[in-house]
Amino acid sequence: MLRAKFSSLWVHSWSKTLNDIGANEMDGLFRAKRHITRLTVPRAATIVARVRIVAGLLAVFTPLWILIDIWTLPTEVWHDMMPMRLLAAVAFVAILLALRGMHTLGDAYRALSFLLSVPSALFLYGYLRIMHHDADGVIDGFAVGYASLPFVMMSGIAIFPLTILEGVVFCFMILLVQIAAWVPHLSGMQLSTVFGTLWVLLMLAAASTLAGVSQLAFMIVMVREGIHDSLTGCYSRRAGEALVDLQYTWSVRSDTPLVVAIVSLDDFQDVNERFGYAAGDAALKAITERLNDSLRAGDILARWAGDQYMLALANSTTEQGAEVVGRLLAGSLGTKPDGTPFTASIGLAERVRDATEDWWRLIDTAEARSKAAHLAAR
Repeated sequence: MLRAKFSSLWVHSWSKTLNDIGANEMDGLFRAKRHITRLTVPRAATIVARVRIVAGLLAVFTPLWILIDIWTLPTEVWHDMMPMRLLAAVAFVAILLALRGMHTLGDAYRALSFLLSVPSALFLYGYLRIMHHDADGVIDGFAVGYASLPFVMMSGIAIFPLTILEGVVFCFMILLVQIAAWVPHLSGMQLSTVFGTLWVLLMLAAASTLAGVSQLAFMIVMVREGIHDSLTGCYSRRAGEALVDLQYTWSVRSDTPLVVAIVSLDDFQDVNERFGYAAGDAALKAITERLNDSLRAGDILARWAGDQYMLALANSTTEQGAEVVGRLLAGSLGTKPDGTPFTASIGLAERVRDATEDWWRLIDTAEARSKAAHLAAR
């Protein structure tokens, strides 16, 4: 009982903190396996695009740091560092050019790993070279520039929409880089310095991970609202168009039938005008529930317009589509506030029988028949 209450409080707290994300979407903040394609694709594209932006900036600023090296480091040290800096700049340019056209989640992981690996290598090389030449002014110069690289990388994780697990993995990689730089000189270092640096890095890791998760939560909400109609909860028109397009392509390739129906509510605008928009919204929610109850698993229901729905029935003949329409006509769509029943005009079209060339022609055919049914009923 106590565990259930704590779990409910945990979900409620996070849902309010992270853009009112739903409890059923919380798992998607921890790992990417539960993400739908319409979220994975733009998230991966966002990560790759931001990696390219950062790589482009670093390709410019990394060679310019040579001037700081000349100013702060002994001659023999900056002589050693200059080729490494130029090589890092070339690597950043290579990342910028190589990532064009990449869009999968695997591409995003590789892109971010490549981006972190270049400054990590530069940091390790610089640390070893500078600690080897422990002369006056060297440590101060290092502290200003090279010692800040792990902190900069850790902070940079915040710009990417990552899950908690992904954020932890990439932050842990940066921590390993810092620890690897310390290992050869650990015996001569003060423990307070080591623990202080690790503590700051861990705080940055937590803040960066939370920032990335916040971006991910925002994307989840945006994708959800883009897919589903905010009032009725069924698919939005944009999502319905994308799904019908996929269904149509699959129907053509597999040579199977595809039925589309347009359900237009008769004189629904009168409800809004006579009883108010709140009554109309409540009626639409109830009608959507009744339509969903009449559909089979796998059928698609989308709100096509204010008072219009679209049904897509995959692998269904005209006769099977007529049976679904018959259930809609036989069942009640509910009653208006004055007690009169809601009615609808339904148009049906089937890909093979109507010999349509595109999915939108299939929709147009069904919509024309819906309008004809409405005129015939008047």
